[in-house]
Amino acid sequence: MIFSEAIKNFIKWKQIGSTGGTLRGYELDLRSFCLYLKNPHIEMIRVEDVTEYFDLMKQLGWKQNGFTTKSIALRKFFEFYGKQGLNILNFQLVPVAKREYNPPRVATEEEYLKLLGIIPERTKDHRHIRNRALVNMLWDTGARVGELLSLKVPDLDLQHQRAVIKTEKSQGVKPFRQIFWFERTNESLQNWLERRSELEDKHKFQDPEMLFIGCLRWQIGKRLSNNGVATLLSRYSQRAGINPTLNAHSFRHHFGLELAKKGANNSVISNLMGHSSLMSSYRYTIMRSNELEEEYRRLMKVGA
Repeated sequence: MIFSEAIKNFIKWKQIGSTGGTLRGYELDLRSFCLYLKNPHIEMIRVEDVTEYFDLMKQLGWKQNGFTTKSIALRKFFEFYGKQGLNILNFQLVPVAKREYNPPRVATEEEYLKLLGIIPERTKDHRHIRNRALVNMLWDTGARVGELLSLKVPDLDLQHQRAVIKTEKSQGVKPFRQIFWFERTNESLQNWLERRSELEDKHKFQDPEMLFIGCLRWQIGKRLSNNGVATLLSRYSQRAGINPTLNAHSFRHHFGLELAKKGANNSVISNLMGHSSLMSSYRYTIMRSNELEEEYRRLMKVGA
C-alpha cells in the first residue's frame, strides 16, 4: 500500500475518539516522514529508515521533545496496519525519545501589560482590535488557545462576562465548561464585535459564526489559526522587548499559578482550567523553590 494512501485511511479510522488537534498532529508527522521517504509502499519501510530520519532531525537542530509526537504517530500508524495482518515494520521497534521536562514559560503581569501597551487602541486596523480582545481573553480565562479560537459569537454572554466552551482535552470527563472574564476584557470584546460587524458588512465570511477570524484580504472571515496566534504573540513580544517571547500557554500557566497562590484547591483549578485529571492541576499547587524557602524560614523561626 502506498504510504500517502495509507495515511488517509489511518486518519479516517482515527477520527473516532480523537480530537481535531491530535488528528492534525498525526497527519502532519506522518506526511513529513512520507515526504522524507518519497512516498514508498509501507511494506518497504525499515527500522533503519526511522532511525536515519531521526538522526537527520538531530543534525538539523530539532530538540529531543520534538521527537516524541513523531514517534507516537509512527507507532500508532504501524500498530494499526500490523493488526490487519500486513507484513510491515513492528511498531514496537519505533524508538520513543525520553521526554525532557523543562520549566514552563509563565507570563507575568508586567509582561502582559507590556504586551497590551504595544497594541494600538485607537486604530483603523481591525487586527489590533481583535488581538487586544484575544490577549485579554487569554489572560482572564486561562483557556487553551484552541478553545478560544473555537468560540462562536453566540457563545458570548457579555452581560454576565462569561461563555460556555467545549473543553479541548476533556476525554469525555468535562466536555463543556464556563469561562469568565473582567470588565477590561469585556470592553475589548465589544470593540472587536463592532469592528467584526463592519468587516462582515463588506465581506462574505467563510466561518460566519466564529468569534476570532482573519482580517487580511485572503483570510477575511476564516477562523483564526493557532499558528496565527503564535505569530502575533511573537511579533508583539519582540516589539515590547519581551524575551523569551510569550506564547498562548504562558498565559494559561500564569492563570493556574495565580489560582493556587490565592488558595484555590485542585478541584477548583481543574474545573476552571478544564483538566481531565486532578494530577494536571496538582503541579500548580506545588510550591516553587522560593516560596518553599519562605515557608521553611517562617516555620523554623516560629519553632526556634
